[in-house]
Amino acid sequence: MSIFPTQSSARQAVKVLHVAETIRGGIASYLNELHPQQQASFGAENVHYVVPSDHRHDLVGIDDSQITTFDRSGRSIAGLFQMLRASMQALDAFKPDVMHLHSSFAGLVLRPALAARSEGPRVVYCPHGWAFSRETGRLSHLAAKAAETLLARTSDRIICISGDEFNEAVRAGIPTDRLTLVHNGISKSRPLPYGAATDWTSKKAKVLFIGRLDRQKGFDLLIEAARSLEDVLDVRIVGASVVNKFDGAAVPANVSLLGWLDRQQIEAQLEAADLVVIPSRWEAFGLVALEAMRAAKPILAFHSGALPEIVVDGVTGVLCEPVAVQPLIDGFRRMLDLDLKVLGQRGYDRFKQFYDVQKTHRQLHQVYVELLDDNKSGVEQNVALQSDLSKPF
Repeated sequence: MSIFPTQSSARQAVKVLHVAETIRGGIASYLNELHPQQQASFGAENVHYVVPSDHRHDLVGIDDSQITTFDRSGRSIAGLFQMLRASMQALDAFKPDVMHLHSSFAGLVLRPALAARSEGPRVVYCPHGWAFSRETGRLSHLAAKAAETLLARTSDRIICISGDEFNEAVRAGIPTDRLTLVHNGISKSRPLPYGAATDWTSKKAKVLFIGRLDRQKGFDLLIEAARSLEDVLDVRIVGASVVNKFDGAAVPANVSLLGWLDRQQIEAQLEAADLVVIPSRWEAFGLVALEAMRAAKPILAFHSGALPEIVVDGVTGVLCEPVAVQPLIDGFRRMLDLDLKVLGQRGYDRFKQFYDVQKTHRQLHQVYVELLDDNKSGVEQNVALQSDLSKPF
């Protein structure tokens, strides 16, 4: 039985062009999880990507013929221009039905350019975390909010990946008829662990951090907490800096920096870990949380952003607040008094119930179909956040 309305079934072969200014970290995970679903539904020839050349290999299992790259040297005006040029060239060559933009800089640069064209694809924008929700100065905050509110008019649909992101948009004044809540999901099939994690033997609690070494992700808070708990924690950090610079100096002896690893190597680290820590200062969603839950690992996180929607305090992990070193230390101590295996199993059960990528794909597909059919019947449903995630676990 079709999951889509009968009148839409003939339009399932949607041509989608995904564009991102950077994908390292969460956006790469998002695209990698979504790609097999979209390719199976739309056909390989109908799914294409524009990404930085130095991040091309972050897209796994996607053929070179499906990817257009652009050169950039960090985040700069020149790099943004290269993204714009590559995107417009791909637009003319690929002629997509939908242009799906990921994160703030792609949205900032490409939405005005697309609005200036008399004819073009439907524009779907996913901020993956609002720029105005981050720690910035007051003027930067106001400028980001004003830009997003103005540019919302040039978006056919804005995808919010969490209830928190949806609510932030509403508070900022972005029209609700532009917004659709589509929770992130990942495949229920876990990649096979591969790599040297079997050497992670320790009498201390084995703690894993996965993410960018940038201020947003709170890795600096983790390092200071680890320094204070050197006698009970053995911490491994997977990732590297993308926005901020971090040279790895002055980390305590119980912290190991592993750099970026591929998916199977990360799964090996997850397999060996006792718990996963996500000390983000702000987080639009947190795909790492789903990856941890899929591996049946409990999570320690701050009560910030969308993480309280995912982690059930005292049931699948521990939430602490406010965002600072001492609450994180207290959170670790509380966590170590709990049965980590029981918390991890509960997290796995919750993952299976709520976070299947097939559900994410079905909802995005329906957005595409509605836009292409000019079907407005679903708008009222999108305004009301009727999410099963709000129900008690």
